Amino acid sequence: MQWMKNLFIWILIIGFMILAFNVFSSSNRESAVKTPINTILELAEEGKLKEVKIKDNTLVGITTEGQKVETGLPPGTDIVGKLMEKGVRVEVAVQEHGGWWLTFLISWLPILLFIGIWIYMMRQVSGGGGGGARGAFSFGKSRAKVYIDEKPKVTLNDVAGMDEVKEEVKEIIEYLKDPVRFQRLGGRPPKGVLLYGEPGVGKTLLAKAIAGEAHVPFISVSGSDFVEMFVGVGAARVRDLFETAKKHAPCIIFIDEIDAVGRSRGAFNIGGGHDEREQTLNQLLVEMDGFDTSEGIIVIAATNRPDILDPALLRPGRFDRQIFIPKPDVKGRYEILKVHAKNKKLAPNVDLEIVARATPGFNGADLENVLNEAALLAARKGKDAIEMEDIEEAIDRITMGLERKGMVISPKEKEKIAYHEAGHAIMSLMVPGSDALHKVSIIPRGMALGVTQQLPIDDKHMYDKQDLMGRLVVLFGGRVAEEIFYGKDGITTGAENDLQRATELAYRMVSMWGMSESVGPVAVRRVANPFLGGMTTSIDISEELRRSIDEEVRKILTEAYETAKTIVESYKEPLKAVVKKLLEKETISCEEFIEVLRLYGVEVKNECKKEEFKKEESKQEEKITV
Repeated sequence: MQWMKNLFIWILIIGFMILAFNVFSSSNRESAVKTPINTILELAEEGKLKEVKIKDNTLVGITTEGQKVETGLPPGTDIVGKLMEKGVRVEVAVQEHGGWWLTFLISWLPILLFIGIWIYMMRQVSGGGGGGARGAFSFGKSRAKVYIDEKPKVTLNDVAGMDEVKEEVKEIIEYLKDPVRFQRLGGRPPKGVLLYGEPGVGKTLLAKAIAGEAHVPFISVSGSDFVEMFVGVGAARVRDLFETAKKHAPCIIFIDEIDAVGRSRGAFNIGGGHDEREQTLNQLLVEMDGFDTSEGIIVIAATNRPDILDPALLRPGRFDRQIFIPKPDVKGRYEILKVHAKNKKLAPNVDLEIVARATPGFNGADLENVLNEAALLAARKGKDAIEMEDIEEAIDRITMGLERKGMVISPKEKEKIAYHEAGHAIMSLMVPGSDALHKVSIIPRGMALGVTQQLPIDDKHMYDKQDLMGRLVVLFGGRVAEEIFYGKDGITTGAENDLQRATELAYRMVSMWGMSESVGPVAVRRVANPFLGGMTTSIDISEELRRSIDEEVRKILTEAYETAKTIVESYKEPLKAVVKKLLEKETISCEEFIEVLRLYGVEVKNECKKEEFKKEESKQEEKITV
């Protein structure tokens, strides 16, 4: 039996440790020379005896040369007085009556303590627990969490903003519910499904929803759980994981962050290294090849880095399907907000459409965080419901940071900030095709001294040259306003970020997108990895081409700057009135901004809001009910 084997091993280990301790102790114990009592007295006469200690009829002395001598004292022997007369220091120990157990405790306590510490460390290394799957030396047992009785309660109704992806995974759900239906025609369901996308888009949530819809056991494990310092442990855990899945089939195996164990062997093991990660990956490949799809096991993996996965994982027969989960568009963000708002108490003035438009680039996790922050802010203020201002403040806190209310800004500096932000705002209203203006604020937040917020009418997936030139004009609006109202010597450092973004955009137009007639359709830069922040790399080019690119970039930036300058010079007086109001209120909305402009007869080209998809949805519902 296994427990008897383990007991025998522990007995051998403990016996060996006791023997080693005794040998070590005896080897280190100082030995005393057995000496007759007469010799002891002679040493005392000659002045060669330094001190003695008497205990339990045993005399132990130390000579002047440092040698230890020992002799027994017969009962009734009076030697103490003789030794003290010769100048020997005598120490008589009182006889202790603690019993045998005290002696045993003093002798064996260090040994027992050492053994206890050793057993504890071994149990911790082996995964804890007494016996069975988590007992001693059970390194190779999988750390997966198995949900059998309590299956995931998440369904596809809880997943919003990815309608196409949900349609794609419905086939997997149908197979898990009725495998015979697909096997009848000779079809082979996918063995594995790879979900990839940026962090927070809902990969893990979608996997749980699949299991919740199919009503099958859900076995969840992280890719990092396979990686250990001991060689072979990862491979053993992979084998145990699939053995567990076969016992609970039909089921779903979910491997989160599979890139921790599935990295490309060629790219990361130059020279053909045979490390622990490679063995684990090989075992995973073998297991995915080994199980039969008729068993009803589906492997779902999630990653943020599909570009570094080993090609052997992505071939047909392993991860047959690779589903990209994008960031939600404006309609998707609206649907996600509705899901997360179910358990939130919202005030009547909350418009989730505006929130969706105000959060471009936000994923599901970001949107959930927005509503959570808004709930905390409303509770902090003692409100009974979450109001629109709480949500807007939450968005500002997440995107720009906290308000720096204690920051002291001089009136002159505050006025320059107001002109800077008013310059950006007027561009968003007067440049055709620009994103709609939402609000202008001169309240410092994070590292920004002010902010001009725009709401995209819809999410664009591609931009023409006119759109990009309009964006450059908006970026230059703040610097141009400073120059016109304060002169060239009055420009500030506040446009640092605007100039950086404008220069980067212009370089992309010329060197990546071929939007220059003089340079031509040439791409000398590329995005290396969109999942790592969009880092760009360049190819080797001639000095002549590099000079042409620089000249064209400067030409594009100058043209946009002059356009912004013309707009600001045309509306100097209305801008002064806007700045005055902005200094009074610190934050003004798009409607308030346009109201001031219309007092001066200015007709804006971009309204605050143009279309509402909620109205379109209601119209469609009316058509259906008719």
